[in-house]
Amino acid sequence: MSAAERSLREGHPQEAEQQYTEAIQRAKRLAGQSSGPVRADLVKLLAQAYFNTGIISAQAGRFAEAGDRLELAAGAQPDFPRVQYSLGVARFNAQQYEKATAPLARALAQEPSNADVRRMLALAWVNLEAFDKAAALLKDDPHRESDPSLQYLYGLSLVRSGHADEAESTFTRLLKSQGDSPELNVILGQAHAEQGDFDAAIPLLQRALQAKPDVPDASAALGAIYFKQGRLTEAEAVLRAGLAARPDDMTARQTLAAALEQQGKGDAAVPLLREVVAARPRAANSRYLLGKILLAEGHAPEALEQLAEAATLAPEDAATHFQLAQAYRQLGRPAQADEQLAIYRDLKDKQRGRRP
Repeated sequence: MSAAERSLREGHPQEAEQQYTEAIQRAKRLAGQSSGPVRADLVKLLAQAYFNTGIISAQAGRFAEAGDRLELAAGAQPDFPRVQYSLGVARFNAQQYEKATAPLARALAQEPSNADVRRMLALAWVNLEAFDKAAALLKDDPHRESDPSLQYLYGLSLVRSGHADEAESTFTRLLKSQGDSPELNVILGQAHAEQGDFDAAIPLLQRALQAKPDVPDASAALGAIYFKQGRLTEAEAVLRAGLAARPDDMTARQTLAAALEQQGKGDAAVPLLREVVAARPRAANSRYLLGKILLAEGHAPEALEQLAEAATLAPEDAATHFQLAQAYRQLGRPAQADEQLAIYRDLKDKQRGRRP
């Protein structure tokens, strides 16, 4: 037993971490000077040390750091036992969902029957808004129909991946067989809303909120319907209530910001959008709206930064190029403004009916 292993077993993780770090430095130095079986043994030792320091970091709640160390372990020895699983879990717990999907997928390939890995990978795809991939993973989950959280996740994935009709039929059947539940009402409400049947969606979402005020996505879905109907004050009220119950609901935060902007309350929308962009850096709509408001408030340099990123994320969005042209114009860069305006006009010719 090594000194580091002994320290770990005796309940001294900090001491073990230091000893593993020293072992890593020695193994790296020796591996660079060795070849053949000796070097292979040193690489294995290196992977073990990186893996153990990653686990120590994860147990201390330092998930991003754990992910970095486990990444080194996987790089040294990709088939090291449990390294892909541990790396995926660390990245997931650090909310680094883009980095979590590849190791979780590899872990699932190694253990196809591991339902926990399958569900975590599905949830990572949901957080990345890759709902079609999440739905495919959850479709045959043996516990889906008996677990409300899995039902909800599957239904959400169906609705958001363009299969609202399938979600409606599946969850109408579940509602009949299992009885009323807030989660099922939310899914059915979202399915109706996705198909444009707001009259059917609203009472379902209202009933869900009455039964369980913090039920996921109900306030965001109802607020989005009110927003689309132009009922901005009602949208604001239901979204604020939803955020009071679920402060981390970024979808509700984005819709609330949009409702505030439509009411001429851009200054109140900006901090909401900053939080959304921080949590979801690839949210093009949020960057667009933030840039639009900042531009209207006279903050052209920061507006340009947000709008340029939005254009990179969603290059086919005409409105973004229009606002980007205005930002360049305000900053005295007419050539770039004209270029963006030309892109805007070309896209509008192809995409009639999108936002001005």
